[in-house]
Amino acid sequence: MSEAAPVVTRRPVGVTGKQVMSLLGVVPIGAYVVCHLWTNMYSIAGADAFNARLESTRGGPFFIFLEVFGLGVPILIHAVQGLRIVFKMRPNNVRWPTMRNLKYFLQRLSGVGILLFLAAHVIKARIMPAMSDTPPFHETWAGMHEALSEPLTFTVYALGLLGVSYHLANGLWGSALTFGLTVTPRGQKRMEIVSALALVVLLGMSTVAIVGFQPFTG
Repeated sequence: MSEAAPVVTRRPVGVTGKQVMSLLGVVPIGAYVVCHLWTNMYSIAGADAFNARLESTRGGPFFIFLEVFGLGVPILIHAVQGLRIVFKMRPNNVRWPTMRNLKYFLQRLSGVGILLFLAAHVIKARIMPAMSDTPPFHETWAGMHEALSEPLTFTVYALGLLGVSYHLANGLWGSALTFGLTVTPRGQKRMEIVSALALVVLLGMSTVAIVGFQPFTG
């Protein structure tokens, strides 16, 4: 009587939706966030420096194309996949009050908050200036100064940048795990340090940008 052939279990081949979401979250979305904050940090040098920097970054003929297809489409894909995860999640922070559980919950919560912040930011900083009767048809240092001098707008903007900074920094840790780059506890611990440093840098850049717009001053 012959022996039964051994069952061979094959690992699934291909890229998962979560991997696509993680990759887009780092490049191009994460890269754009850093570049955008870098541009906003020119506010610390004054109105002329900020406005000139903004003109130089948006002066190319393909800017709209890149903004829509290089950023808008990736954000849409990332958001749709992220919302699918949010709807499926079952928080158990009360039963298992661990730091990793808290980070998991905050990552999903910040993602939803960012979508709301992004919608408000696009309307306030892109659509409304573009519909203006006078140039330059985009946000300026004076416009940002005026907007951030409103308590509600300032609060929303500050919380939005906090959410973006946390979501991106913690997303780096999650992306490394998703792609199998940190499979050991030691590797994950090292990536937590990288994530924490990224959070500090992003929050620092955000703070400099806000201070540079001199909200609530004359």
